[in-house]
Amino acid sequence: MDADQLVASVGIYAGTFVVAVLGSLLPIVSIEVFLIGLTLAIGPSEAVPIIVLAASGQVIGKLPIYFAARGITALPGRHRTRVERIRRWVTRWRSSPHVVLASSAVLGLPPFSLIATAAGVLAIRLRTFCIVVAAGRAMRFAFVIAATSLV
Repeated sequence: MDADQLVASVGIYAGTFVVAVLGSLLPIVSIEVFLIGLTLAIGPSEAVPIIVLAASGQVIGKLPIYFAARGITALPGRHRTRVERIRRWVTRWRSSPHVVLASSAVLGLPPFSLIATAAGVLAIRLRTFCIVVAAGRAMRFAFVIAATSLV
């Protein structure tokens, strides 16, 4: 099923949420590309609910990664090695994890999946993680929609 079929079957709101969750879990699905296409198709009139749903979907999609890194979910061997590597790397920015989390949520650098994992490793409070990620992703998506609207 492609994005057009998804939006046709469930609507723009549910479609945005689903693509955001999938994009958060699978690197081959890009919520930004979806938002650009959606904005070009319908314009920026629905921007606020679309931004909220996209940011919410991204938070929901990152929670399994966050919880896995916190040790709540058992990881297979290959992923466990990755988490241990991240745990060692994270000790370098232990004093300012919220700044790194927020900048990654907005800019995507360092890669957001890596930083979501690091947030779990650092045991950043769940509430803080969700608020920072939702706000950062909302800012990112607002920028994507605004920039697309200028085209």
